[in-house]
Amino acid sequence: MSNNSISGLIEKIFAKGIQEILKKNLIGEKICGKKAHKELNAGGNTFDYGYVSRGVLQTYSSGTGVTKQYFLGTNETMNLSTKKVFNFFLDDTEMRQHKKRVAYLKQKNEEAMEAISIELDGMVMNRYQDATYKYGSGGITQSTTVAGKTISVANLGSSFGKVFAFLKNRVGKLRSKFIVVDDFIANEIEETAIGNTFQVGDLAFKNGYAGTYKGFKVYVSNNLTTEIVLTIGAGTIAENDYITIKESGTLTFMNALASAGDLNIANTVANNAINLAAALNAPGTSIDESGTAGYTAYTGTDGDQLFDLDGLTAASTTTTVTITSKRGLMMIASSFADGDISFGTEVVHCIAGEEGTIELAYQEKGKVKINENPVDSSGNTILGVEHNFLMIAGVKTFREGMRKIIDVQLNSLA
Repeated sequence: MSNNSISGLIEKIFAKGIQEILKKNLIGEKICGKKAHKELNAGGNTFDYGYVSRGVLQTYSSGTGVTKQYFLGTNETMNLSTKKVFNFFLDDTEMRQHKKRVAYLKQKNEEAMEAISIELDGMVMNRYQDATYKYGSGGITQSTTVAGKTISVANLGSSFGKVFAFLKNRVGKLRSKFIVVDDFIANEIEETAIGNTFQVGDLAFKNGYAGTYKGFKVYVSNNLTTEIVLTIGAGTIAENDYITIKESGTLTFMNALASAGDLNIANTVANNAINLAAALNAPGTSIDESGTAGYTAYTGTDGDQLFDLDGLTAASTTTTVTITSKRGLMMIASSFADGDISFGTEVVHCIAGEEGTIELAYQEKGKVKINENPVDSSGNTILGVEHNFLMIAGVKTFREGMRKIIDVQLNSLA
């Protein structure tokens, strides 16, 4: 018998589509360059992109020698370093007896392709960090400090106009320009400018494309990278304090571990921060309970919880935890008995720039490998079929492209 049993599914509920797959607007491929993909799709693991140093104009006087310029040739390398697989096993006996087996198989196939597409999109959106310049509450800067700007009907036009003007001034003539925002920011654009300077596409929001505004093609994605800071400070974590990410990714602080998602209350603020970050980085891996740590992991049967906690990274200091999501807004809900413990504002890393600046390449995007003779951990034959959907991909912003994109840091409007 397989571990992922479907024998408990209720036929009528399943047929009504309660297990409907989350749909996302996937637009990463639309804004990326194709040079690396064209070469790597044929095979190999490395794409070399060569360029030479820039020359300068010099003054010339008749009858005098010209200063020779020597140029340095450099190669940048892009690798297909990301390899992921979506695996599921179907037991022969369960599938034979299940009346909706065709629908079940179709759902799992769609889930696999959706997961791979989301991963690719998140990889692209995460390249905001390659941008030389950022735009936030402090204007255009090269600061490494995240400082989100709150946009509104009153300042949205001037904010986007400034980003466009800076790009044009920095790069000169731009080819097709883009900006990627989330649904809430897109709504603010529509409220601000529709019927004025916002030209909506004939098929509005089809495949993530919403229209043009301030010279930008506006794309809408719920795979943008976001981040938020939890400040514990001198506060005291109490039993039943909790945080919930999206709808069901709940982590609860407890004096003793009892259920999946429980975090042991550690002996210091710093250890609580370290423990929380570790759980968020690997929500499917338990941490032994002790005075300094402890976490009870969600398991494979906790699909909703693990789905909502997927794509997160967390980093701790002695008093804070910064949580970053490559799956869009975290929509965090939380409760802390100590009022000194709180979350800041979630910041969305929108990306603006020239289309084709970021390179995305893949060799496999969901090609299924079917194993019709699976075995268990002891080598015994299992009656069933194992499906493995493979992804091999890489993403990179080459040096010349870093000045053609801007990390637009906007406070969440959710």
